[in-house]
Formats: sequence, structure tokens, C-alpha cells
Amino acid sequence: MDYEKIEQYIYEINSSTYDILNALTPFYRYKLYQKIKENSRLNEDCSPEILADGIVNTLSHMKKDVLDSFELASHSYKELLQVQRITKTRLTRKANRYRINLRRILGLSRDDDEVQSSFDNDKKARYQKIKFNGYSVQDSIEKKIKNNRSRDWSISQCLNESSKILGMKQTYGESGWFMTLTLPAKFRNMSFEQCNDEINRRINMIKKYTERLGILWTAIYAVELHKDETPHIHIIYYVNDYNSMNEAGYGWERVKTDRDKLLDIVFRFFDNENDARQNDNFTIENNQEIYSFDKCLGYLFKDYGKPNVRHGFIGLRRDIKNVWNALYGGDIENSCLSYLSNRKLFLSITLMYMQDIDDYLYGYPAFTLFAISGFKSGKINELANRNIDLDDTQFSMYQHELQKMRNYVNPPRQKSDKKYKKVRKTFIKSGYVLVFGNVYLYINTKIVFDYQCEKSKGQPPPSGEGKGLFI
Repeated sequence: MDYEKIEQYIYEINSSTYDILNALTPFYRYKLYQKIKENSRLNEDCSPEILADGIVNTLSHMKKDVLDSFELASHSYKELLQVQRITKTRLTRKANRYRINLRRILGLSRDDDEVQSSFDNDKKARYQKIKFNGYSVQDSIEKKIKNNRSRDWSISQCLNESSKILGMKQTYGESGWFMTLTLPAKFRNMSFEQCNDEINRRINMIKKYTERLGILWTAIYAVELHKDETPHIHIIYYVNDYNSMNEAGYGWERVKTDRDKLLDIVFRFFDNENDARQNDNFTIENNQEIYSFDKCLGYLFKDYGKPNVRHGFIGLRRDIKNVWNALYGGDIENSCLSYLSNRKLFLSITLMYMQDIDDYLYGYPAFTLFAISGFKSGKINELANRNIDLDDTQFSMYQHELQKMRNYVNPPRQKSDKKYKKVRKTFIKSGYVLVFGNVYLYINTKIVFDYQCEKSKGQPPPSGEGKGLFI
């Protein structure tokens, strides 16, 4: 294919189209010519003039936002840095998404994209050159991804164990269910942003409808990309599937479980999966019972840290990742931990470091989310409260395991036990607070000026009380 002749004819037919195409890097430009030739079903020996006319005609029907993205998508990493310095805006993520949309138009995979590969390599090489205390920026990025994966893996393990003692599982000793949800075929011709927004919209609607019906469920999910970079979602979910029966007439009628209701809602918003749901192979391929949780979770985390792949949780508190980071890293003064008492704080940190097989046998990881009130639902979080009668909850069938959790999360208080008071000691080794020359005995607080307690878990000292006790 003589590209110079083709572009010469394009210039003669329509100079503005030539200028638009000239913004594209040659790799994308020539791939676009080949794609238009295939779609037009032209022969290999067709004249350049006919192909040029087809190219001009095709670009005239393209959306303006796609044509405007050509220049930014074609920038190398060094060129993009210069543009960022001039505009004082971050454009890396935007450029990457523009390239995704171009690849979807051209039918390219990310591995076959020479422009993207060159961009990623240049970016990585630059980050490797920038070093602080012997560590490069690239080392820091890779370490952060590794730490985040370990954190999400740990949360997932605790969620799996917690769901078991709540009865949100298949049968005794087993885990939840695995499901893959995809968008309809029409979204393969839409932009990456549209597909991503649609995935988020449908998941949010599922959460909204289940909340309206009072369905308690939790999940671990991963949004990944197909080969054509259309997003899809993998979910490990937990929900009550107890078969309750109601007497109806002369027989018994099976009432829908929470899992049945949940699946009805899911396939209402992912209606393209309904046909597969009716097939005999559906329970094996699309809605699989989990018998090896670690292997299933490993499949869910196989692309962790890759571009445009994200992992998250459903049914847990919104800031669960921040809470976990602060507890595991020992950042006990972090504002996201303000809701935890000293006893719960100490207990949560102890539970997080339990990773032996014996600890799992005793069920300790299942208690972690209860200790930090890590669930979104107050009905589940309150199960750790001794004042709640388990007989009055929907989890009354699982009192044995829940009572075991309660006893561990709420150990009896001992007057001689001071370890909980040592968790948040902030004023050297004492618990004194200075307020304008007056000294107060006030354990586990920051220094207070003008009676404003900064970064403190408790209340400031009461005004006027305690004067003259130490001076």
C-alpha cells in the first residue's frame, strides 16, 4: 500500500481531512487506512484514489470528540510532559483513554499497540531515573501496588470468613458464589468512558434495589477488560440462601431466598445474561459455587495493578481500605479511626496480624470486620454488641459462632489491665495536658490550646475543673 500516494489524493480531495489525519502518528494513521480498506471490502490492488475517497468519507461521519483526540493520543511521553508543563494539567490518564478508544476503532490489542508500548516504556524509564534515598519512583509505585494487593487480599479473606459465620454462604464450611457479568454487544462499538460509566451505573442500581428490599449481601469484585478493552465485572458474592417454606393450602410452597431475589435484580440490569441463565451450563460457567476460595480469589486478582483494572467491595464501609491501611500501618491518629475506642483499636490491630493456620481454625480472621464495624449495614455491625439479643435478629440460626465472636470482641474488663490505655499515649509517657499554664490529668489526648482538642479521640478538658490540683 503506497501511503504517500493515498495521502496526496486525500489532500486533493479534502485538505481539512488531511490536516486531521496528519495529527495522528504514522502507526495509527496507516492502521486506520487498512481498517477502512477492510470495512469497504476493497481489493488489495484497488487504486489509491478510490481508497482515499473512502477515507475522506469515513472521517466525515466520525464523531468530533474522536477526531479531536487524535493529537493527544499520538503524543510520546516526552511530548506529553511538555504539553503538561505549558497547560499545567495532568493529561496522562486522558491520553491513555484516548488510545483505548483508538484501539477499539482499529481492532488492536494493547500488546500490539506500538505507541502505547513506547509511551509506557519511556514513562517507566523516567521514573526509574528519579531516586530518593536509593529508591526510585518506579520502585515506590510497584511497592504501593504490592501493598494494596496484600491489603485487598487480607480484607477479602476476612470478609469470606465473616460471611461464613453469618450464614451468607452455600452450606457449612463452604464459601459464596462466583459470577461474571458483561455488557451487551452494542457497547463494543462505544467509547471506553461510556462502557465504564454503564458498568458503574448498573452496579449502583443493583445496590440501590437490594437496599430497598432489605437484602443483606456482601461482595468482592474486579472490573477487568476484554481483549477489545470493553470492561466486564467478576464478582464473589455472599448472601443468605436459606430455603424457608410456607404452608400454602394442602402443600408447601418454596419462598424465594435473598439469593433468589438478588439474582432477579442482577439479571434485570444485566438482561443480556438472561439467555445464559436459562441454559443448563449456567450454574457451572456464569454463576459458579465456590469450593476453593483461594483459587477463585487468585483468579479475581490475576490482573491486579494493571491499567484500568480496579478492585473493590460491596457491603463494607466506604472507607474500609483507608481504615485497613491506618490500622495495619500503625497510624492510630488517623482521622478515619476516630470512631474506634481504644479497646477496639488494640483488638483490631491484634486480629490483623493473626495469619497462622491455627488462627484460621479458631476463626479469628472472621472477627476482624466485626471489631472495626467494617460492614455497611448497621444490622450486621450491631451483632458484636452484647446488648443485642441474637434471637431478635435474622441471624438467630447462627448464634453459636456469633456468640463466640462476641466473647472475643468484648473481653471482660480488668482494673489492672492498662494495655488499652497505652495505645494512644501522645504526650511523651504521661497523660498530662497543658492549658495556659494549668495541668490536667487527661489520658490519651493531644496538647490542647484554648480548649480546642486537635486530632484527639476524646473531648477537651472541662473548663474550670481541676484548677489548683497541681499548682
